Amino acid sequence: MATPLEVRVLIDQVEQGTELDAFEAAKRLADAEGDDVVANLGRILRSGPRTYSRQAAAYALACHKSRNAVVPLLACAADAEEQEDVRGEAIEGLAKHLDDDSVGADLRAKAEDLMIDLLRSASPVLRFWSCFGLGTLGCQRAVPHLHEVSQKDPDLCPGWWYIREEAEDALEWIAGRPTQDRIPIHMRKPRTTEPGTAPNGGPAPPLGNSRVTKGPPSVS
Repeated sequence: MATPLEVRVLIDQVEQGTELDAFEAAKRLADAEGDDVVANLGRILRSGPRTYSRQAAAYALACHKSRNAVVPLLACAADAEEQEDVRGEAIEGLAKHLDDDSVGADLRAKAEDLMIDLLRSASPVLRFWSCFGLGTLGCQRAVPHLHEVSQKDPDLCPGWWYIREEAEDALEWIAGRPTQDRIPIHMRKPRTTEPGTAPNGGPAPPLGNSRVTKGPPSVS
């Protein structure tokens, strides 16, 4: 467990450090105690000077045990002025925090409403992570929207896989069925890529987001 002095140093690294330092500090802050930890991470998420600092703050809040992290994550996910990778990290964090105990809660309903709306976003990143979030939350009312995405969305999420594949997985999770592991497009052998798609056509997964291959999501 980090001491109060160590926590202050870690917060400073998230806000002012290099990208690598920011995410390493974010990992250590996941177990740090005290309301000031969430408050400081929320401040960085709201007004940090660098995109990766805000993304690292979202990552730390996503992994933190305090449910107080939900409010800043939801505000970030809904902020149309924020960068898509930061918002995607926040959506993933909401899916981790809003488990079965939050069914019927106002913040969960707002998060689900936002994710359903973002399935129509121009951003492939936001559509992808909204599929993940809705599937993780088992959102039954999202089923027709996810079905439409699974049938009609042609885009890739950079560093991951087709958005329609993520929507397919979300529908399976909601139905309580297991899914296949997914491998990012750029890591697939040529025979497993979409016809006409280069097997190495995408970048590596973002540092902050957590999956490379996946099965059914686990919610903390």
